[in-house]
Amino acid sequence: MAFDWGGVFTVGTFDSSAVRALARLVGVEARALEPTYLALMAEFEAGACDLPGFHERFCAATGHRPDLEAFRSAFLGAVRERREAYELVDALPAGVRVGMLSNNVAELCDLVRSDPRLGRVSAFVFSNEIGVRKPDPAAYEALLAALDAEAGEVVFVDDNPANVAAARELGIVGVLLDAEFPRRWREAVPGIALPDALAGAYWG
Repeated sequence: MAFDWGGVFTVGTFDSSAVRALARLVGVEARALEPTYLALMAEFEAGACDLPGFHERFCAATGHRPDLEAFRSAFLGAVRERREAYELVDALPAGVRVGMLSNNVAELCDLVRSDPRLGRVSAFVFSNEIGVRKPDPAAYEALLAALDAEAGEVVFVDDNPANVAAARELGIVGVLLDAEFPRRWREAVPGIALPDALAGAYWG
């Protein structure tokens, strides 16, 4: 079993929350900032820079120069947790190996890896560490290698339809996390029932 992080363990994507937080910080509208942020974030997630480097690129691209520590606080503080996802991992049967494949950056990876609620996760695969982002097939191949598993043995949960489709192209069982997630889970993983509280939760 493997999971994305942003959009699965967070409510909404991390990027959408970070755009709003950084837009508030520099006093612009989020929709105006979003294209620039996403372009810079694609480089950041592929390991092109660290957070101070991301800050410098942000300043150069936007013409705004927020203090680095304020920038760091706004960026890292944008996480809005989805409690149900942590509960799902905790409820998985003991024999199920758990992995994570996420387009992510070093500072957030450190927070995720050290979270005691994710102690079940034995394989963390992050884009900034492998130099490639989902939906590139190489990202999923890195996950399979980390789990020492064949594609058909792995179920992968992601909130992005393109990432789920790419996983399926390789033979991985892809499950889209959206408002229909409990039904999608039942169909894809009939042998592992969602706890009642999670089956009745809103996952949109």
